[in-house]
Amino acid sequence: MSSKYRVVTLGGGVGAGKFLEGLYEFKKDIDLNLIINTSDDIDIYGVRVSPDVDTVIYWLSNKIDRKKGWGIKGDTSKLVNEASSNWFNLGDLDYQYNKKKKVDMDKGMSLQENIKYRCKELGLSGVNILPMTNERVETHILTSKGKMHFQEYLIKNRMLPTVLGIEFENIINAKPADTLLEKIKESDLVIYCPSNPLISIDPILEVKGIYDEIKMSDSKKVAISPIVNDKAFKGPILNLMKLKGLELSVLGVAEYYKTKADFLLIDNSDKHYEKRIKEFGLEPIITNINMISKDVSFNISKIILDLL
Repeated sequence: MSSKYRVVTLGGGVGAGKFLEGLYEFKKDIDLNLIINTSDDIDIYGVRVSPDVDTVIYWLSNKIDRKKGWGIKGDTSKLVNEASSNWFNLGDLDYQYNKKKKVDMDKGMSLQENIKYRCKELGLSGVNILPMTNERVETHILTSKGKMHFQEYLIKNRMLPTVLGIEFENIINAKPADTLLEKIKESDLVIYCPSNPLISIDPILEVKGIYDEIKMSDSKKVAISPIVNDKAFKGPILNLMKLKGLELSVLGVAEYYKTKADFLLIDNSDKHYEKRIKEFGLEPIITNINMISKDVSFNISKIILDLL
């Protein structure tokens, strides 16, 4: 692998954070640009929280609470314990950061500028973290109990209501973050993180120009399955895949990525799907993708970078 290949990733949340922790180890060898989903941002406790962005930043800066996979290690919960509506677990350190973020953004700072400031504050170097857009986009889930913000569906309602549809509110007005399209155009490699395709990947691709730029790019395109042995790493992936008529296995993931990727990383336990994945026009790469440690995500990253 030669130095300074230009790499772009798409994703957000715990799955992305775990993978990117390993990829970040190669920061001296690659030009690393992370496009993060912001459609699960939520206004709560008087502040704006960007869960997918924050989770990735905390993984890369080693601030993450590894037991939970999100939040800041050692954080306290005084705010949540005292709140009248406390279904959303936001730590006190997290709250203080997001409080300052809201003040800065109310004064005109963009989300992109705020992320850059936060990375500098935490000493993150060798990586360019971009929100998918600086406009506000929200994922709303249409359910048997009515329309609700994705976070309400995921946490407050514990994914129990029947899902009837997904909406990305204001996506039509969303423009890509500054330099984002240029980074894709210049890329040698595009990686879809093992995030929920329908909640963390789809909203990014629906921002005007992003999907088309990826399609036109000469880069190699690799997706990492968020499903192992017919089970999701985390979250409501299977519920939402069922809604879209996708098979509840890596085959559903393959169908989703058939027009978006060239390669699909799947787990050793899903090797029996290899032939059928090829029928979707994807080249399967089979290895251990159950990211229980940084060593696994490092190895996955090396396998992907060796494609260059």
